[in-house]
Amino acid sequence: MDTAQKPAEEVELDLGRYELRRRGRRVKLARKPMELLIFLVGRRGQLVSRQDIATRLWRSDLFIDAEPNINNIVRKIRTALGDDSAKPRFLETVVGKGYRFVGPVRVIGARNGEAPADAPRATSRSSLAVLPLLALDNFRDDQGLGLGIADALASRLGNLQDLDVLPSSAVLHLPAEIVAADAGARLDVRFVVHGALRDEKGQARLSLQVFDCDEQRALLTRRCDLDLPRLSAVEDELARQIAAALHRPLRPAAEPRRSRYSQDPLAYAEFMHGFRLSSAGDPKSMDETVQRLTSAVTRDPAFSLAHATLSQVCATRHFEFDPISAWLEKAEFHCRRALELDPDLPEAHVAKAFLLWGPSKNFQHLEAIAELRQALALQKNLPHAYNRLGTILAHIGLLDQARDLYERGRQFHPRRAISHSIAQVYLWKRECDLARREIDAWRAESPDNKYALYFAPQVEMMSGDFRQARALLDEALDRLPNEPMTISLCGLFHAMTGKPEEAMDCVHRACASPKTFGHAHHTYYQVACVYALLGRAEAAFEWLDRSVSTGFACWPFFVQDPCLRRLQALPQFEVLVSSLQAKYPARLGLL
Repeated sequence: MDTAQKPAEEVELDLGRYELRRRGRRVKLARKPMELLIFLVGRRGQLVSRQDIATRLWRSDLFIDAEPNINNIVRKIRTALGDDSAKPRFLETVVGKGYRFVGPVRVIGARNGEAPADAPRATSRSSLAVLPLLALDNFRDDQGLGLGIADALASRLGNLQDLDVLPSSAVLHLPAEIVAADAGARLDVRFVVHGALRDEKGQARLSLQVFDCDEQRALLTRRCDLDLPRLSAVEDELARQIAAALHRPLRPAAEPRRSRYSQDPLAYAEFMHGFRLSSAGDPKSMDETVQRLTSAVTRDPAFSLAHATLSQVCATRHFEFDPISAWLEKAEFHCRRALELDPDLPEAHVAKAFLLWGPSKNFQHLEAIAELRQALALQKNLPHAYNRLGTILAHIGLLDQARDLYERGRQFHPRRAISHSIAQVYLWKRECDLARREIDAWRAESPDNKYALYFAPQVEMMSGDFRQARALLDEALDRLPNEPMTISLCGLFHAMTGKPEEAMDCVHRACASPKTFGHAHHTYYQVACVYALLGRAEAAFEWLDRSVSTGFACWPFFVQDPCLRRLQALPQFEVLVSSLQAKYPARLGLL
């Protein structure tokens, strides 16, 4: 059978399997030719320029000789399709312009609800991501310049008007070779800044492009020599040019402005390694994270950003995993040093807030809120600051304001994902369906997360499904056998189900544990609930008062919690609630 007689449906492009088939047989096609074929089929009948193809296929085409590469890829597509360039049935060449796909092909859509790679994407907000620069050819990026330049630009552009700029931590999970259009789709952002580094005869060269994912075109392309001693000035100039291309004014940097990074190459490199590890949030890499960041500040004691980052890592380690004094002392020292070196460093104020809102400072809510406000006034794209504000406000009973802060923080997460910590807002507002949905998503994403394990049984206990609560509680106890929060929650379960001896045994075990991990106030609250349910109102109120004085002061939850019903009629309970309402007025939640 000749070409003209072949059936129209002989060629299938299966997006779900990422596969090309002819007459039901799979045709092997390398990644780049397959990407181009999908791109051309997605614009079937339209002229696709060679520049559009280069932009689509390469993370940065600024240092790539696109012409021969495109010619080679097109040849491979034609071979796979059995096409003839002289008498094209599938792929027409428009001389001097580009290509047009005209042939018969059956497209099988992606599975699991995924959109085809080139489906139109609607974006409801102006948003931008800066990808780490690629190291091309023989450029050795031992210092982490690709990430460092991207982080500097994301920080410098963070306060652009009417534009959400994702922080560097939001893009580190992307594949290194991802093209701008795909990065924009994955992150749900309109603008993507991407580029590359290359060594040309001993001179470092930088290329940069601002890509508009909605219009599928470059708004700005820049190439320049990379003068490492003047790196900060180069980053400032690039930020100015990017802002201009986006038609947004760039707020002038304060003068004199301390460089965000160290001029010492080894200190810079160690920080970038530590920063990448800390952004991943993997507890298993915490030792190496601390080692890298400590090396950075040892090499350059004036490296304020490294001090601030190290402080927050150590504070988190002390609060969440290892409550020995050495981690706390280290966190306090490096936070103090960061602020001495640069009082206007946003990350230093976030680090201070993490210390203020912790057991060592007895959870100084108002002071921590002030530090986080200052951090966000200096730089608005700090998701940790919004999420920590949401958590603090939830703990002092400003639940609607807490929800608002979590919502604000979602602008700076990939695809506008909200922090799972909002589950505690839903829980303490007794919105069980919302809480359950969020916790289920949290557990699916992070099965071993101790907060998801801890919160899950509480929803079912509130709902009265004690069988499911027991199963979830057993799972939490299995994974967190020595966690006082979980042990005391088990005691509350026994008290609610009429087993006073078992309840008190759990209370004694929880209170005997030295491993409070910063969350003793939740243990104290659950102990108060146990005593209240067992009819020991005086002891219950004393434990409730201890919960409040050590950080958990969520009075709207107190007045609704049926476990505290025997306390709610006491005069001292009314006094406690009134004092908390006066101390933490609703306006605290406003930024």
